Amino acid sequence: MKVSEARMAMSSYGAGSEGRNPAARQAIQAAQAYGRATPDGGNGASSGQDYSGGAGSSFGDQSGGTGRAPVDPANLLGIPSEQITPAVERALSRLMSRVDTLVTQLETVQKHQQELARKSSQDPFTGLLSRPAFMQILENEIAVTPPPVSPRCLLLCEIADLESLSKTYGQSCKDAMIAQLAEFLRVYIQPPHQLGYLGCNDFAALLYNVDAAEGWRRSQAIGEQLHRASYFWDGQLVDYRLVFGVYQIGPGESVTTVMGGVDRELRSSMAHFQNAGSPE
Repeated sequence: MKVSEARMAMSSYGAGSEGRNPAARQAIQAAQAYGRATPDGGNGASSGQDYSGGAGSSFGDQSGGTGRAPVDPANLLGIPSEQITPAVERALSRLMSRVDTLVTQLETVQKHQQELARKSSQDPFTGLLSRPAFMQILENEIAVTPPPVSPRCLLLCEIADLESLSKTYGQSCKDAMIAQLAEFLRVYIQPPHQLGYLGCNDFAALLYNVDAAEGWRRSQAIGEQLHRASYFWDGQLVDYRLVFGVYQIGPGESVTTVMGGVDRELRSSMAHFQNAGSPE
């Protein structure tokens, strides 16, 4: 691996328009935009008012192009047409504009909340599941009752002797190694399995339909693939290894027992690696 550094536009009526045409048009457009039902068979003159103002500005002509039946806002809002005064028109216009604004603001807030929820579950450095998100998924999986028949195991992964490598090549190299390892693991551990970055030097994966023996086999294959890849920093080959811990989740487990079990397996692998001698 090589590291590389409507709002809705309201129609403007012509100078010949008069009466409540602008307010009526705005109210109808806003109501139709929000999916409200419109009376069948309505027409622009149902209120007894004159909707004609000039050529092309009549309500019937403007609504005809949309394929919708013209709607009287008096019928739409339940206000008798004889009570629609210029002051009421202006109030309706302001009301529907405000409704339009509120709906737009609500949609913006909902999108923002969805984006925040997505970002809160993602580690900003690696793009993998964050520690809180991964631990919540693990807790939910352990709490499933009755436990699923198919096996599940937790895999923990670290870069062996990372601090020593950091002292030799610098903090920037350390950060780049972690980021590259995240991308490497993403290739070999894909959905439906869950892959997360727990911080510091710890990566974790929740593997479904995988027992401990298969988990160790996969971890060994990942380690061998990484070893075959060339990792360079500032033109220098950086040779590093991964250590793994694999723990099969049994019935009646808790997050504490599972994390404790996989950590023991990881420490055992680390001790074996150190006894074998770190690579030059």
